Amino acid sequence: MSEAKNLEANNDNSIQLNGFSDKVAEVGEEPQEDRLRWDNKVQFILATIGFAVGLGNVWRFPYLVQKNGGGAFLIPYFIMLVIEGIPIFYLELAIGQRLRNGPVESWNLVSPKWKGVGIAGLLTSIVASSYYIIIIAYCLFFLFSSFQVVLPWSQCPTYTPAGQPSNVTIPVGECANSSPVLYFFFREVNNVSESIDESGGLYWKLTLCLLGGWIIIYFSILKGIKSSGKVIYFTATFPYLVLFIFMIRGFTLSGFQNGLLHLVTPRFEKLGSPIVWLDAATQIFYSLGVGFGSLIAFASYNPIKNRCGRDAVTVSLVNCGTSIFASVVVFSVLGHMATNRYDACISATNATLGMEAALNKCDLATFLENVGSGPGLVFIVFAEIIAGFSPPQFWSIIFYFMLLTLGIDSIFGALETILTTLVDSPYFKNIRKELLAAGICFCLFLFGFVFTQRSGLYFLEVFDAISLPIPLLVVALSEVIGIVHVYGMKRFCDDIECMTGTQPLMYWKICWYLITPVSIIVVLISTIIQWLQTTLKYSAWNKALARPIGVPYPGWLSAMMACVILLPIVGIPIVALVEWFKTKEITLHEIDGEYCGETRKQENGISKN
Repeated sequence: MSEAKNLEANNDNSIQLNGFSDKVAEVGEEPQEDRLRWDNKVQFILATIGFAVGLGNVWRFPYLVQKNGGGAFLIPYFIMLVIEGIPIFYLELAIGQRLRNGPVESWNLVSPKWKGVGIAGLLTSIVASSYYIIIIAYCLFFLFSSFQVVLPWSQCPTYTPAGQPSNVTIPVGECANSSPVLYFFFREVNNVSESIDESGGLYWKLTLCLLGGWIIIYFSILKGIKSSGKVIYFTATFPYLVLFIFMIRGFTLSGFQNGLLHLVTPRFEKLGSPIVWLDAATQIFYSLGVGFGSLIAFASYNPIKNRCGRDAVTVSLVNCGTSIFASVVVFSVLGHMATNRYDACISATNATLGMEAALNKCDLATFLENVGSGPGLVFIVFAEIIAGFSPPQFWSIIFYFMLLTLGIDSIFGALETILTTLVDSPYFKNIRKELLAAGICFCLFLFGFVFTQRSGLYFLEVFDAISLPIPLLVVALSEVIGIVHVYGMKRFCDDIECMTGTQPLMYWKICWYLITPVSIIVVLISTIIQWLQTTLKYSAWNKALARPIGVPYPGWLSAMMACVILLPIVGIPIVALVEWFKTKEITLHEIDGEYCGETRKQENGISKN
């Protein structure tokens, strides 16, 4: 009975978390703590923008727009942004800023039963970091190759046939049957095997690039936000400069307007497909970076008095604006490429079959729709386009250096989650951050060997396609449920009022309580149904055909990916059950008169002393 009164009192009055209370904040004093801080507000905003704005803005969003109805896709995209993306972004920033800890310890403070949510976000960050770094390795490979006199993907390698003089050379057959850029990516960059079942051993060139990527990352994060916060000034702003330069260059190319028209022309009939809405929802999660725990970690370094709601809206809108800006840049360049291919098709067909046949066979929209997404867009399609620019080396260097900075920013966020969690843990508090950062980078470097073997490209494609959507949706849903029904909506809103001076708008409360969780459940169920109804395939390089072909997942790969997907998720119910039994055991002790109640740990986010 006395405990119930204390719980009620704690609900109505200030609660003490992490060594400071709302009473301190009410008088405008900052809590006394040793926790690092961002140097200024700009550094925090750039860090969150850098984390949210990643490669997906450049290689995934433009593809989804042209695939799902052009300008009409922006309707479901912004709806999902408003009802899912921003509310969860706001919630995570508020949690981190209020509880002053990484994601695992923050959710432990909300309730020990909900600690599994923080662990799930941490594991999701580890999975993302383990394969995202290979994109940085690709960027380094292309970047180093860009300093050659002739870009190696602009022409096929040649050899001298047996019995011929040395001045007689012919192109490598596999390259001649495909294209220089395809041959370079699949053979020179990855040296791929012919299936995911065939490992082929480590490819030393890509493994060295992977090592170089982790060395860059290590020296950027070795002192936590004190080092990464300085790097972020450049890495978060440089991509906008390069995108602007490419936009100006794109607008000078013939046919650029065809790409832009294809991008913005709305096809409203597409909105009737549930896949369009599903793509919009999953892209919001990918793009904003919610569910990883990184936003909680970033916000934990903010001063307690900070308008986190305004930050959430600002960063989310900047992120979405960047996606649209990148789409304009991408399709202005793709419009030029598609126009050239269309003109070549018309000329070739007209010469043999006549103009009428040429007009029936050649379709400009088809060339624009077959641009692909992911690594194929930036490392194949764009590489081919850049090879035709003058001077190609300059355009290649700035483009792949831009991709490198985008990848580094995204890795910063994931690794900051891991590093913050370890630093906040009592088991690692006495270990220097430099050593912790080195240990993290080394372990993930070893795991990266999965992606630098000759079948590594196939693993990258599979991980990028299915490893994150379901864990991110489950984590986000658990976060909303944990705040609304475990921590308490009133208490959470009071915390926000303590930090910002005002209660959150009624709209945010409605989203957290009803709209956001319901929409996430719908998207989650739809994603599972879609996967169950689809034969999942990866693109395997066929040497005889000299092109990639779709191959169904083997059984062992489906089982492995099911484990990768479930790994972050299963921790949530397991931790909840373990803590439930602990709570039950304490209650029994209390009934038996064996529990003294002098040093009781936090329960439901409340410290009872």
